Amino acid sequence: MEVAPAFGTAMKELIYENTYITEPEGYDDETRFQRHKVQAVLKQVLKERMEKQKYDPVKGAQIAKQLADDLREKVKGLGYDRYKLIFQVTIGQKIGQAMRIVSRCLWDTKNDNFASEYFENESLYCVCQVYGLYYE
Repeated sequence: MEVAPAFGTAMKELIYENTYITEPEGYDDETRFQRHKVQAVLKQVLKERMEKQKYDPVKGAQIAKQLADDLREKVKGLGYDRYKLIFQVTIGQKIGQAMRIVSRCLWDTKNDNFASEYFENESLYCVCQVYGLYYE
């Protein structure tokens, strides 16, 4: 089956065979989503990128997107090939208000997991959450 992209050259569509692997049992513990490793990456990236940042409402969305992209690159480097990784980054101005971030997920507690990290300085706060959902 050929798919014609917008630029005129034909590309072959890849069709994958089922592996029938429904859980990471056949793999060692290194292939499972390990919260402590992901949390260490979150902490390192947040400290590097956000330590000297000042809150700017115009650039806030752009900073959050760049931060999510950096986190995705680093966490994918840990080798979670069979996991769908979902990143949520929240940046806000710190002016003495209370903030509560809540999420609900339907998942397999045996294989799926998450990690989150919080950073704040004198002008902003940042909450990063990473969800690792096993998929075939």
